Amino acid sequence: MIAIVFSLLVNTAYFLADIFIKLGSNQQSPARLIYIRSIFSVAIASLWLLSSGDLWQTPSLGNLSWLLLCSFLCGIGLYFYVKALQNLSFVNVSVIGIMGAFIHYALGVYLYHETVNSWFFFAALLSCTGILIQWRKSKNHKGMLEALISAVCWGFGYALLSIPLANTSAIWGTWVMELSILVMAAFTLIMQDPAYSLLRPKLNQWKLMAVAFFTILGSVLVNISYQKFSLNILGFMQLAFFPYSILAGYFIFKEKLNAYEWIGNSLVVAGLVVYYITCV
Repeated sequence: MIAIVFSLLVNTAYFLADIFIKLGSNQQSPARLIYIRSIFSVAIASLWLLSSGDLWQTPSLGNLSWLLLCSFLCGIGLYFYVKALQNLSFVNVSVIGIMGAFIHYALGVYLYHETVNSWFFFAALLSCTGILIQWRKSKNHKGMLEALISAVCWGFGYALLSIPLANTSAIWGTWVMELSILVMAAFTLIMQDPAYSLLRPKLNQWKLMAVAFFTILGSVLVNISYQKFSLNILGFMQLAFFPYSILAGYFIFKEKLNAYEWIGNSLVVAGLVVYYITCV
């Protein structure tokens, strides 16, 4: 029951963050969006850290190294997620993203010797078939590739968080990740967009403030989840994101999926349902 409650809270927070990312993704480049969003998120995380009572419980050097690695992977995942949203429907990007559940399962088996279940391979085959159908029938291979890169990076980045968060407070993990992503965004802008003023960004963007708020809320909750639940359970929690994405795509973004997209998405979700019934 506790896992279900955390799943709803985490997915609701991230869903709301993604809604505002989608709303702001067509207004500026991914690096600019992430940079401004990260300024807000670091500010919120810093205030939360100062008021949490965990300020002096700093991560060890080993855990900090893991946090930086996870931050790097998640930063890449976020960058390609924003790019995918600019080239692909919200529903398709979200469905591809929840395939990170399989990475959680695989790493759970590898890192923590969780039970291997042969049904996992059938579930993964169903979902991969769904992606393949969309790839073969879609003209937008660029957007799908960006969504896949994002899903893989986020899958590994978040799953590996279970290592440092076993001995690190959730808010410290969140703060390190957000600061690292801010630095990555700044470096990307220096390399790709040198005319952009890092010292004078336009901060009067309420959509990106909303992204930062819901991201921090979701990040702290998911970091707590990594301290409470197995990777197997955490992988399945991503499935709760699917009904959110369908509703948002239809009612907010007015997206109309073609028959092949419906078939592909249905196979992805069918695979995840098989995964839940047989593996969790």
